[in-house]
Amino acid sequence: MADATKDAAPYRPSLWRRIRSIHPAFVLAALDLIGLGIASYLSFTELTGGEVQCGVLKGCETVQHSPYTRPFAGIPVAVYGVILSITLLTLAIAWYKTGNYKLLLAHYALSLVGVAFEGWFQFAQIFLIKAVCIWCESYGISLVLRFIVALWVFLRTPKPDPVEASEPA
Repeated sequence: MADATKDAAPYRPSLWRRIRSIHPAFVLAALDLIGLGIASYLSFTELTGGEVQCGVLKGCETVQHSPYTRPFAGIPVAVYGVILSITLLTLAIAWYKTGNYKLLLAHYALSLVGVAFEGWFQFAQIFLIKAVCIWCESYGISLVLRFIVALWVFLRTPKPDPVEASEPA
């Protein structure tokens, strides 16, 4: 009779199990890096006076030259995207390193603010500018995905015990 342990294949967890074993902070950080790359390209192009390249789609140029892309103090909206992405990336890494629940909450809250602004910018592109930039859409998708992941983690993470009132000495 053959030994069953010699014939058995080594245990390999399923792809889904391996994906689920990835710390969510890495997923958030990866999405933050994607958003940072897109926002950096748009910021660099806008600040150096270049033209955003959209390929066969021609909406990027129209959106780029719209006054709606500089909503506050004449600063291009993509610069705010760079700042937001760097902040979110920092929060994701800090959350992974410390496990501090408040850092996850901050990431979630800032993602929510970003999604709200993205909603306004979607409205502006479609109804006010009447053109859509594929780069802006890509950044928006990365932002919505960051929000969804942060919300999912927030809802599934056990809340820390509230700090008990200190007793008088």
